[in-house]
Amino acid sequence: AGEVIDAAQEAYGGTEAIANLNSVARKSHFTTWATNQSRSPGPPWDENEQMNFAAIDFKQKTFVGKNKGSGNGFDFDGSQIIKGDEGWQISYRAGTVTPLAEPDFDTTSGPFIRVTAPLLVKQLQERRHTSHWLGEVDFNGRPHDVITLVMEVGPALSLYFDQETHLLSRSERVLPPFGQVDYRFTEYETIDGIPFSKSFKLYVNDQPNIYIDYKSTKINAPIDAYASVPDNLQWVEAAPPPPTDVEVQEFKEGVFLVGAGTTYAMFVEMEDHVVAVGGTAGIPERIKALREVVKDKPIKFGVMTHHHNDHVLGVPAYQDEGATVLTVKEHEAVVRAAASDADSLKVQLVEDRYVFDDGNRQLEIIDIGPTPHVKHLLVAWLPEEGVLFEADHFPNPTNGRMQPAQPVTKRLAEAIQQMELDVKLIVGAHSPRVATIDDLRQALALSPVQAAQTSP
Repeated sequence: AGEVIDAAQEAYGGTEAIANLNSVARKSHFTTWATNQSRSPGPPWDENEQMNFAAIDFKQKTFVGKNKGSGNGFDFDGSQIIKGDEGWQISYRAGTVTPLAEPDFDTTSGPFIRVTAPLLVKQLQERRHTSHWLGEVDFNGRPHDVITLVMEVGPALSLYFDQETHLLSRSERVLPPFGQVDYRFTEYETIDGIPFSKSFKLYVNDQPNIYIDYKSTKINAPIDAYASVPDNLQWVEAAPPPPTDVEVQEFKEGVFLVGAGTTYAMFVEMEDHVVAVGGTAGIPERIKALREVVKDKPIKFGVMTHHHNDHVLGVPAYQDEGATVLTVKEHEAVVRAAASDADSLKVQLVEDRYVFDDGNRQLEIIDIGPTPHVKHLLVAWLPEEGVLFEADHFPNPTNGRMQPAQPVTKRLAEAIQQMELDVKLIVGAHSPRVATIDDLRQALALSPVQAAQTSP
């Protein structure tokens, strides 16, 4: 690997130039594809646009990342700043700045380094003794040497260097749970003696995920101005972290919110069985926790809110329980593909609305689609209790501090009004907090802020 690294350093301006490459600032335009996260199942995936600015200073351990754009029913305009042992999360849309509890320069800057070829060569220079030559392969009809790079954080990378130009053409790694991640570096231009790719493409499992078109690149210039926090922002405390161990909340009699971290499911106790709502990660552990309090009733039904790949992970667990899985016809193929055995999976298709009624409790599964996030979205509605379960449409931070309503949240509110649902409590697939209808009203009443920011 040493010979490949030496040749790469020379191709990127020389050993001294790479060693002295201390700061890089790049402005870019991103095109992203919502792979397995689009409004409809299967390709073509939804295409979104965003503007990005990133700057890094290794000596000062400073990193700035700014993103502005929209996609999947969400608008975003914010940045993250790391300055040594300090860090801040900024929402220009909400007009707030939140100190980071544990700023991490290596983790935060890692994605930028992985898409910036000279910075990967700089990493190789510093970690050459841990790098190994994997062999020679043809890529795009040209011979390449492949060597490994283990960065401070994240899975190892395989780097493909063109044997003639010694420039980096490709890198790849396996990133659970997403799979094979493939980075492509194209159209090099020289900036102050160092080649930088003018464009970049990222694929996930051979599907296009991100294309980057770089608009400007500056090296070895101060980045302090970009790392300053605007004076007109409101300082707020960080929301408490969600529980790391699975917790069971019985927030209404026989109605349980079970989960940990950022994934939750609702379990509703009926006369002689349980209906589960939500299919995010960790459903087996959530079922196990539920069994501690509901010991004698089988889970007969599992509701998949929508088709996104992070919301059908629970299908095998419900199948193991012998449950029937509820979904819409348009999502059936995705749900079956997520099952342990697609052919034997019991499926109940929902057309507009499906009602469970055992004489004592009524539970309605309602399709409120289309929304800006998905064309079909199943929510669970308990009319007697006034409880609504939703997924991905109502950001609900653990501290209850509402942000200006996203397009998806506005659509959820419209559906509640159109269907005349007397909602009192809202629980979701990604928060441990039980919200109230007043929380939703507060989010709707807030307007996005045009906060000042330092232009790159």
